[in-house]
Amino acid sequence: MRHHARGLTIVELMITLAVAAILASVGVPAMGGFIAESRITTKSNVLMAHVQFARNAAITMRSNVVACPSADQQGCSGDNRWDQGWIVFIDRENQGAPSSPEDVLRVIAPETRLLLHSAGRTRVRFQPGGGAFGTNLTIRVCDPTGRASPRAVIVSNPGRARVSSAVNPSECLI
Repeated sequence: MRHHARGLTIVELMITLAVAAILASVGVPAMGGFIAESRITTKSNVLMAHVQFARNAAITMRSNVVACPSADQQGCSGDNRWDQGWIVFIDRENQGAPSSPEDVLRVIAPETRLLLHSAGRTRVRFQPGGGAFGTNLTIRVCDPTGRASPRAVIVSNPGRARVSSAVNPSECLI
């Protein structure tokens, strides 16, 4: 009775590794683009949720509520770079800053992998009726590597927010 050895020869192993390397070299770059697109979509949706939260808070609290970029997560930084983090707060005295730490409703951490900017507008203020009259805003969410299509979170004067994918990549340059 003869026993046959089972297993791979070195040639078969080398061919298998070569095929795996070819498949990995095709799949890995495509995965990087997929991850970048997912990151842009996720951050746009998170930003949209916080803007909607600010509007709902203004309506339910019957007070002005502001969302603005914040480098120190305590007050507005006065610039249009939302990637440094932002806050949502009750603006009881209409001064554009929280009157006390208790007025800060949400603090959002900085985003280091994406570029978020509003090209001029430094905040959005929702009035007790839910409108954002005079502070309508467009925040662009961009991938600095250019692998993903940019998006924009747009807040209209009546206070409605939406996400748009119709953003020219040149608008990502600041």
